[in-house]
Amino acid sequence: MSQTLNEKLNGAVELGLLKKTIPEHVTDNLAKQIELRPYQTTAIERWLYYIDDFPQRPTNPHLLFHMATGSGKTVLMAGLILDLYRRGYRNFLFFVNSAQIIEKTKDNFLNPASAKHLFASALRIDDKLVDIRAVETFDGANDESINIHFTTIQGLHTRMQAPKENSVTIEDFRDYKVVMISDEAHHLNAETKKTLTKGEAEDKASWESTVSEIFKQHPENMLLEFTATVDLSHEAIRDKYHDKILYDYSLREFREDGYSKDIELRQADLPPSERMMQAVVLSQYRRKVAEAHGLHCKPVILMKSKTIKESADNEAAFIAMVEAVNGEAVEALRKASQDDTTLSRAFTFIMDERAMSGADFARELRVDFAPEKVVNVNNPKDLENRQIELNALEDRGNEIRVIFAVDKLNEGWDVLNLFDIVRLYDTRDGKANKVGKTTMAEAQLIGRGARYFPFIPPSVKKDVDAINRGTRYYAFDDPDNAELVAEKRKYDSDADHPLRILEELHYHCSHNPRYIQDIRNALRETGMLDESARIVHLRLKDSFKQTALYRDDHVWVNDRIKNPRDDVAGLDAYKIESSFTYPTLMTGRVTEAAAFGGGALKLTPSAKAPISRDFKLADFGRAIIGFAMDANEFFHFVNLHSNFPRLTSAGEFITSEHYLGNVRVSVQGLPEDLDTLTARQKLDIAHYVLGQIESGVKQENVEYIGTKDFKPYKISDRFTDKTLKLGIQGETGRRWDESNVPGTDQIDLSAKDWHVYEESYGTDQEKHFIKFVNDQAARLHEVYDAFYLVRNEKALKLFDFETGRAFEPDFVLFLRKQGEEASTILQLFIEPKGDQLRPQDDWKQGFLANVRAEARLETVFQGRDYEVFGLPFFNEEGPTNTDFKEAFEQEALGAPVSS
Repeated sequence: MSQTLNEKLNGAVELGLLKKTIPEHVTDNLAKQIELRPYQTTAIERWLYYIDDFPQRPTNPHLLFHMATGSGKTVLMAGLILDLYRRGYRNFLFFVNSAQIIEKTKDNFLNPASAKHLFASALRIDDKLVDIRAVETFDGANDESINIHFTTIQGLHTRMQAPKENSVTIEDFRDYKVVMISDEAHHLNAETKKTLTKGEAEDKASWESTVSEIFKQHPENMLLEFTATVDLSHEAIRDKYHDKILYDYSLREFREDGYSKDIELRQADLPPSERMMQAVVLSQYRRKVAEAHGLHCKPVILMKSKTIKESADNEAAFIAMVEAVNGEAVEALRKASQDDTTLSRAFTFIMDERAMSGADFARELRVDFAPEKVVNVNNPKDLENRQIELNALEDRGNEIRVIFAVDKLNEGWDVLNLFDIVRLYDTRDGKANKVGKTTMAEAQLIGRGARYFPFIPPSVKKDVDAINRGTRYYAFDDPDNAELVAEKRKYDSDADHPLRILEELHYHCSHNPRYIQDIRNALRETGMLDESARIVHLRLKDSFKQTALYRDDHVWVNDRIKNPRDDVAGLDAYKIESSFTYPTLMTGRVTEAAAFGGGALKLTPSAKAPISRDFKLADFGRAIIGFAMDANEFFHFVNLHSNFPRLTSAGEFITSEHYLGNVRVSVQGLPEDLDTLTARQKLDIAHYVLGQIESGVKQENVEYIGTKDFKPYKISDRFTDKTLKLGIQGETGRRWDESNVPGTDQIDLSAKDWHVYEESYGTDQEKHFIKFVNDQAARLHEVYDAFYLVRNEKALKLFDFETGRAFEPDFVLFLRKQGEEASTILQLFIEPKGDQLRPQDDWKQGFLANVRAEARLETVFQGRDYEVFGLPFFNEEGPTNTDFKEAFEQEALGAPVSS
């Protein structure tokens, strides 16, 4: 079979063809709190390449974005709507199979007061304000607006079959080109399947065929589908989407990239009421841990029943249980939970560290889980009315703590602070080790609940707030800065951290080994469970803890600061040229054509052809330029001064030769028009030039820099015992004695005092490097009194001098030589690196190469001298290893550099 569209685009990625700059009409018009995540940027890059450059693109694309639950598909929809508006589309049809999803999406698209509103407060595209409207028909649409018709596909089909006045009809789709946006699009495949269930047979006429009919009405219509669960194992569906999947971002990738909670299965041989109470305690524990760390988090519990009657009965039992809880019940539960590590930790924190008595804790539970904070969503009408409330569970004013449901929340539920799902029934539908339909639905619900609750740890929040002025932090979205990214897990490498509890979703079920195997299989299939993951304890050897180096000495690292831009004295500092070319003015040419076709086009040319003429922007006058600057927040003086610190006034920016005073713009138009430019035309030209300057500044701007002053920190404070959660991928996660790296079986790492941790769980290259140090040990002992290799497990990070990007070198090698008057301690940063990671990480090697020349160690310690170096990347078989070995000989062993 030929390559799929996704495979073709993957090939284009390898050729470097898909690297696109996301246009400002997209980035500037999304809500202020939204910054595109890397995979969302990738999706838009693919879209831009497909629309602009893909040679086999049809005029009316039909595309699928197959992306994980929780990955922000609605953000992507918003970005594509903005780009399509810029391309001339004005009418959008949003459809889905569920009324509650419609209400949620309307709120996200149209309500600026919503915390999840997707668009900027004022949309500006091509210097024009654009509004977003919900419309019933496209006849009433505004040609300058984004017009969206929201509907369920069932409702749309009914209107197509029985048209009514003032509602959308099939003629709307003949007369206007429309972008059709299908959410939860896997429902569109009822007709594609060869064998239909009864429900799918009923859908057949109203889903796929209706959409297909609408799509064919206009040659420029587009159909954009979004779903996380298209069944590509089905041959007919796989064939249908062979040339349509633009981007495939699986739940497994989503989890591995750190954007989801971790799933913890809690099985308890207890009745449903006691499982509910355990969830309540853990939920309150989460809330208290968050509060203790200065974070607002109101955790929510989902109580899942099998039938509506059972759900109502369980709700009544829950309310009665909470109303009756007292100090004795709390103490009894604590005593019964002594062998439960998680619950014991919760009780220890609440009742010991926070000093709450059992009676006080019980009183708090009765208030926080009172009946008015419990909802049952099994009534479809009630669910529709509550949809906005359920879409805003994270809001401070939303007091809901517990939701009772059967299956009404299986799709379209966007909630981040769901931390506990309690399964209140004990049945299974798996057979012959195959996952049943109900169990798979439960796994998909778990995946929906595993959306990450965004927060920034208090230890870095002050820094982030200073940099971002309260917005969420994305600027350094890489593994070395996970704690600075609100939406990513932060404590995989510190599983004992108290805030780790905010990164876990607990699924509470009864003790049923066969069901547990079923749900594990389902979670594995969806990509939400990594069964290779293990909790490991990385412990420092006692012998190292007793050394003088560990007790008394220091490790030196730099910091990141806001870029002072001391060297910025004009536009040229941002590589902005002083000449611009403005798009052509109107020429005065007129075309005529018959309204109903036929007849040749008639062209009435102007008497003169267009010419180009250069203008000095400053000659347009301060009033016009000042008006244009006032209309663009980027050019308000407080922002100008941030980017140009030497600037003293807005007037200087307009007149100085270093800024706009030297800017010229070439304009094409008719001679008579260029002779008499109107104030409106001058303003349009000024808007255009300022927009180009803004783009240039943003492209070249560096917000942060790494300091060249390195500061000392006690080694004993930075390097400690760690508890890690690691997935076994190749060598990563394997113990030293499990390693397949040749030669490791000949080295007893536990007996090597220079290897300060008891174990190594690193990559193949890290283990190769440890073996390299072992091979050099005798030579190092000849030069130094002692040396120690320390694995850096998020103990410290360095910041690139030029851009402030952070990274965590994998190892620090300390070399200590005792002199007559002072000891000398060399500190070498070392990064083993697989060749596949080189292109994206070469900047780290460049930074390491500059450490020796640039680092300043100004603190003086009597009797100790320090030197800090960085070495080239280590790779056992890579082309860089010659550089590494030569640098190691020179810096560590003092050998002369080879010629």
